[in-house]
Amino acid sequence: MDDDALHRTLAADLWTDMQPQPAPEQVPLLAHYTSILTLERISQTGEIWFSNPLYMNDVDELRYGINLGLHAVRSHAGLRQACPPDHYNALLDAFDTLFTDFDNDTAFDVYVFSCSEHDDQIGDDGLLSMWRGYGSDGNGVAIVFNMDALVALPGSPLLVRKVQYLSYEESEAWIADKLQSFAATLERLALPLEAMKSAAEALFERIKLFALFTKHRGFHEEREWRIVYLREFDPTGILQQQLHYAIGHRGRGIEPRLRFSTAALAAGAPTLEHMVQRIILGPVLATPLALRSVMRMLEIHRPAWAGRVTRSSTPYRAQR
Repeated sequence: MDDDALHRTLAADLWTDMQPQPAPEQVPLLAHYTSILTLERISQTGEIWFSNPLYMNDVDELRYGINLGLHAVRSHAGLRQACPPDHYNALLDAFDTLFTDFDNDTAFDVYVFSCSEHDDQIGDDGLLSMWRGYGSDGNGVAIVFNMDALVALPGSPLLVRKVQYLSYEESEAWIADKLQSFAATLERLALPLEAMKSAAEALFERIKLFALFTKHRGFHEEREWRIVYLREFDPTGILQQQLHYAIGHRGRGIEPRLRFSTAALAAGAPTLEHMVQRIILGPVLATPLALRSVMRMLEIHRPAWAGRVTRSSTPYRAQR
């Protein structure tokens, strides 16, 4: 059995519960809560800067998911019983190598753009928890995107998924169930020793995607969707020229970024002018003078957006 055939066989156990890339009509409007400075930068450059998850506020979520998988693989009795000792050791060695490579290298080029599902029934007031956590404590903006055309674009290396919210216990149970099913498949296939590396690669890839699209259930109010770039999902290098950096603020130093522009995608790719549906000023920022000032900024840098600015009317008490 070659590597491709093995991955297809293992996919039945590993990927059946992974939500597929949604159809365009299944993606709601998505709001990115951020600072007014970020809005200015986006309007000036036409770029959306994806963050490396190791530098994001919820870094512990990614590290937790990957580490949980590593410890579970090392201690799972079913895996030990599913294959001969030399095969089992080869599987563990390969998985450990993948983990080390990810920790030291490939995690460097994982990038995430996080948004919150925008509820038109609520209107343009936005979510209080999002203003507090990501919208500069009410002094920022929410940029509302229509991602339909981006999702529909063939050949795009971007993954778009809704985040799943689980407790720690539910995450541990998911890993345990996945490993039990994986072990049963290994036992049934009786793979040769040289196939253990490919089996480990398939398992690690599934655990990595689980970690990237899962958060603790305490964050459920965020209603998060993620647009994710993984370098290994971009074999032709469509977006590799956009791998860049940013000088962080508040003492964060320098960090890797993906400065995403739709211009690098195939012909017919949507433009930011069409993707941005509206720009909501946060409840603290939302004064008449600020509204006019933001509209002027957009008239200078991105005129098509100037008429899409609105204000949140949420009563708000800033925390700082």
